[in-house]
Amino acid sequence: MRGGRPGLIGTVARTAVVAGTATVTTRAVDKRMREREMKKAAQAQQTAPYEEQVQAPAPTGITQEEKMAQLRELAELKQMGALTEEEFQQEKQKILAR
Repeated sequence: MRGGRPGLIGTVARTAVVAGTATVTTRAVDKRMREREMKKAAQAQQTAPYEEQVQAPAPTGITQEEKMAQLRELAELKQMGALTEEEFQQEKQKILAR
C-alpha cells in the first residue's frame, strides 16, 4: 500500500470530478436563470393588455403609465420595509390625486 500524495491517476480522477461538478452546477444555474427570464416575459405579456387599457394620459400631464410606475416603485419600497403602511397610503394618495 502506498501512502502520501495521490498518484497521477488519482489527481486526474479528482480533477475530472471537480470539472464535472462545475459543469453540472453551471448548467443548473443557467437553466434557473432562463426559467426566471421566461417567467418574467410571460408575466409581462399577461399584464401588457391590462396596462394598454390603463395607459390613457391623465389630464394633469402625468400619464397613467407614469402613475403605474410610481405606484410600483412605492409598493417595492413598502415591501422592502422602507415605508410604513401609513407613509405608503399617503404617498399613494398623492400619486393618484395627480
